[in-house]
Order: sequence, then structure tokens, then C-alpha cells
Amino acid sequence: MKNKSSIGLWKAAAALLALIAGASGCQQPTQVAAKSLTPVRVVDVALNSSSESLRYSASVLPLAQAALSFKSSGYVTEIKQVMGADGRRREIGSGDYVGRGALLAQIRHQDLKNQLDQAAAAVTQAEAQHLQASQDYERAKALYSTHSLTKPEYDQSQARFDSSRGAVDQAKASLRQAQLALADADLGAPFSGFILARNIELGNLASPGTVAFTIADTSAVKVSFGVPEYAVKQLRLGQEFNMQLQDDPKQYKGKVTSIAASADEKNRVFGVEVTVPNPKSYLKPGMIASLTLSGVEKAPVPSVPLAAVVADPSGSGRYGVFVASEVNGKWTAHLRAVTLGETHESDVAVEGLKSGEKIVVVGVADLKDGDLVQVLR
Repeated sequence: MKNKSSIGLWKAAAALLALIAGASGCQQPTQVAAKSLTPVRVVDVALNSSSESLRYSASVLPLAQAALSFKSSGYVTEIKQVMGADGRRREIGSGDYVGRGALLAQIRHQDLKNQLDQAAAAVTQAEAQHLQASQDYERAKALYSTHSLTKPEYDQSQARFDSSRGAVDQAKASLRQAQLALADADLGAPFSGFILARNIELGNLASPGTVAFTIADTSAVKVSFGVPEYAVKQLRLGQEFNMQLQDDPKQYKGKVTSIAASADEKNRVFGVEVTVPNPKSYLKPGMIASLTLSGVEKAPVPSVPLAAVVADPSGSGRYGVFVASEVNGKWTAHLRAVTLGETHESDVAVEGLKSGEKIVVVGVADLKDGDLVQVLR
């Protein structure tokens, strides 16, 4: 009985194991459910241009300015006199107006006249010596032609003649220089304008190159400023500008008279000069003027809807957009970092994208870099 019971239990266990094995062999692997594609809408990156008004501040400069100095050395003996506000005559100075050719100052003439007399006497002496040398040369030629004078003696006579002629030319040049020096003893105004500075006093010893007066022509003024490349393309000579002074509502009209042919190497802007008529001399050198250039078209830049911009997880203050690309019929969204520019209505200018690329505008909240997406048409 005992053996029969053991055999029965063994058979029952074997049957159970066989059943379990059969059940295990028939069971199939569980299939993982595929992740559903995120539905999105995309738009093409567009190039948008915008216009703006550019405002510039610049200093008012005179139409012409000159630093006047004597060409000769000498003691200052005269400075132009004008009637002062107190009714007394005084020497001309800063702020006074002078006409073209007005005598501003004078150095002592006598010294220069003495130099002129010496130069004239040197010319007379040189001419007399040249006359004597010329007569000697003519006699030498006659004697040499009859073989009554040796060749060396003839050559010496001709050399004295040539030397004396050169001495006359040099003396006359010195005379002309002395005449110019005397004429330059009077310092005149090269054009009508205002005296900006006077640097001499009576009795001063003036030296060549030392600035005695600074004079400026303000019948018109110039205003210079720099504009970027995209703005200079819209400027032309003769174009009219409106100019305004600080704290002064009055408008002054001027015209573009100069546009630089090349950009400044440091700040990469093009110099522009506007000339403004100033018949009443109200505009003074050094005043601050402001000019406005309206309707300047900027170069087209890539723009995207604001809804497409998301925070870039790589760092705070950074932004990105999801760029959708299709490969073998499958669409993938990749996050790309961009730099934001100016906004215009519901769009924003960006750097880091190209025109025509497709970006996600609907469904960005649920996206991660590299997700497969379903593009809705």
C-alpha cells in the first residue's frame, strides 16, 4: 500500500508540472503599446522687414573755421579796435563779428622794411657785378676768337659771368621774400565770421605758426553724425532733414551735403553731414542738435509667431523653438536655441533660424527635443 501511494503522488506531481510547462510554452510575450504621436501645427519661418525712425544728437559746427597766424616774426603793434557795450573802444575779441579782409592785427613794420631795403640793395649790387662780368665776358670772347686769350682765361671769364647771373636771380628771390614778409605783417580775415578766440596782446612777440586768432564762418552750420549701413542706403545728397535744438521747439531745415564713402573702422557707421542755413547767426558752434530720420527700412530678418517660442531648459533667460523636419515620411521636432529681437504685433525677430524652415506653433507645450510628431494639415 505504501508503494502504491508513493507512485500515485509522483504521477500527480508530474502531471501538474507538465500542465504548468504546457501553459508556459503556450503563453505569448506581452506587446508594449506604442506611444501616440503628438499632433502639432507648423508654419514656415518668414523674413519680415520693419521701418523705424532714427534719432541722432550731434554738435553744431561752423561752415568754415580757420586758425590765423603770422608768417613773420615781430612785435605786435596793433590790434583791431571795436566799440564795446559800455561805449568804450576795445580790442577785438571772442564773439566779435568781422568782415572779409578786415585787418585784425599787425606786427612792427620797420623791422621788415629794413629787411626789404637790404634785399633791394643786394639786388642792385648783384646786378652791377653781373654787368661788369658781362662786359668782361664779351671782351674775352673777342680776344679768344683771335687767339689772343688762352682757353683757361676764357673759361674763367665765362664762369664769372654765369656766377654773377645766378647771384642776381638769388638776390631778386630774396627781395620778393622780403616783400611778402612785409605784406604778411598785416593779419587779415580770410572770410566774414565771428572771432572764436584771440591769443595775442599788444607788445607780444609773434612767431610764425603761433595762432593769433580763430575765426568761424557761421552763415551756415554743419551737423555731423553717423548712421548704420541699412540707413545710409536710404540717404542721398540734397535730402532734407529737420533739426531741433535742445529745449527749443523751433524746427530748422537742412540738406545732406556729404555722405562718407566708407564706414568708420571702429564703430562701423557712415558719417553724414547736414548743412543748415544760419543767416541770423542764431545757431552757435557747440550747440547740441537733434535730427530725426523717419521711415528707415531695416534689412529683412527671420521672424516667428510668439506662440512658437518656449523657454530653453539649458539655462535661465534662454529661449528656443521646435523645428520640425521630415525624414522618410516621419516628422521629428528638435529644440533649437534662438536669440530674440524686436517684436512686431504677434511676431518676434529671431537669430538662429533660416527662412523656410518649419517650426511648431501649436502643441509646443507637450513636446520634448527629438519627439516624433504628427503634423496636422
